[in-house]
Amino acid sequence: MYLKLIACKVLQREVASLMYRCPNTIDVTMIKQGYHETPEILRKVLQEEIDRIDGNTDPHTNDLAECRLDAILMGYGLCSNAVTGLRSKKYRIVVPRAHDCATLVMGSKEIYQQCFDTYKGSYFYTSGWLELGAALGTEEDHLRRKRQEFMAKYDDEDTVEYLLDMEREMVKNYSHITYVEWPELADRQTEQKAREMADSRGWAYHHMEGKNTLLADLLNGNWDEDRFLVIEPGQTAAPDYDGNIMKIKQNGDM
Repeated sequence: MYLKLIACKVLQREVASLMYRCPNTIDVTMIKQGYHETPEILRKVLQEEIDRIDGNTDPHTNDLAECRLDAILMGYGLCSNAVTGLRSKKYRIVVPRAHDCATLVMGSKEIYQQCFDTYKGSYFYTSGWLELGAALGTEEDHLRRKRQEFMAKYDDEDTVEYLLDMEREMVKNYSHITYVEWPELADRQTEQKAREMADSRGWAYHHMEGKNTLLADLLNGNWDEDRFLVIEPGQTAAPDYDGNIMKIKQNGDM
């Protein structure tokens, strides 16, 4: 199959490690990590990328005039509903049933839920998150970075202070850092950064061995209904609150 993968750049090492043994031809576009902070902007960026693929005008994708693309793969989870509403006029879109990219590295939504329940109040990190500048740092550093982000988006000090107050309350709910890593991509230096972040806040630290199964099967075309949502041309996805994470949007769905 000839497949297009649009993925968050935090997955670049994991994707690269699977590409060389994938039986399919994969055309890859990586989107910068920072958009996850504003899901509505991430959705807009992803839809624009899909629209350009539909129109064969995407500067990141090989010319599709002479070949048939079998599907567009999303290297994202639900990601705060950022993937809901996405649609293609021409191609199937395949999305893993995942809460976010941590699920893709852990290996399944069930493993994610088990980890979420066991390590309540945990920040989940991978090497990609840390390499691309998403480290939490000290609380002071974190709030300073968030202030800069909010100021760039909102020209209103009252709004910025309101959002910072919400951020302070959210951070109070965390007490763990869980570092998720595939054995074949072990990186002691990056893991040490995660340990140091936990120590700097007096938080517990947990190292978790992830699995490549979900991401590998996305690339390999093993799209069973339990683990993947296949969105046909013209359809779109909606959140599913019954455990499947997302579903095909029907009339009346929000």
